[in-house]
Amino acid sequence: MKITFDSNTWRKIASPKNFPKDPFKKAYFEINKSIRLGKIEAYLSETIFTLEAVKRVERKSFFRTYSPKKTYNISEKNGIVNISASIAPDPKLHPGNNEFLNEHLNDALNLGFKIINIPRIGTSVNPDIEGKKIDLHNVNVEKLAIVSGRIEELKAGLYDIKKIGEKYYPNSWFIGVGKAPDSENQKIASAVAEWADGDSVAAHIGLNGDYFCTNDSAKKAGSTSVLSIENTRILHEEFNFKKITPLELSELI
Repeated sequence: MKITFDSNTWRKIASPKNFPKDPFKKAYFEINKSIRLGKIEAYLSETIFTLEAVKRVERKSFFRTYSPKKTYNISEKNGIVNISASIAPDPKLHPGNNEFLNEHLNDALNLGFKIINIPRIGTSVNPDIEGKKIDLHNVNVEKLAIVSGRIEELKAGLYDIKKIGEKYYPNSWFIGVGKAPDSENQKIASAVAEWADGDSVAAHIGLNGDYFCTNDSAKKAGSTSVLSIENTRILHEEFNFKKITPLELSELI
């Protein structure tokens, strides 16, 4: 089974010994064992280490200071001038993993977890996971893009952070987030988390995964969350998206 684990489950499954007081530790050990035995192919979305790796209190300032690398090339041949430009992520501007993330990431990679690449033009990449992501031929990129768009139509995923940014700079929501006043900091932090969840779900569907494993309760998820009851139902009907808790997964295997 292909299982994508979200940010609130993967650490406990990769490093179950680090959570001795967790009421579901038995389930985490069982899933960990199944990954080691090859019964489960375990996946993580890149956004866990790009978007969510930036501390909540630093997310607005990150948007304000981050800029992709831009290169221009001008050449002339036979009297014809050719101009080309490219935009690419700049890993040097990302803070990278903290010690906490690195500890669990090493456990996850040693266990067999694979990181799904999220190809967004010019957005940030974490240098600490470069070379550790699976090749894009394993993911249906066109399907991933379609699902991302559908999630945004549902006013989930990328929707909130774009609306915040457009309010302060209509020509570029990314720049607008950095220009937002400090009164928007909490909303920005939450919107980035929702963006990451949306990308994780889209990546999972693009991978043609079997289950998306999360501890997010549908009762707690807001109506605009990608993991809300209604949005989960729509994504299941349209893309066969299936959500499962670690406890349910441990019982299934």
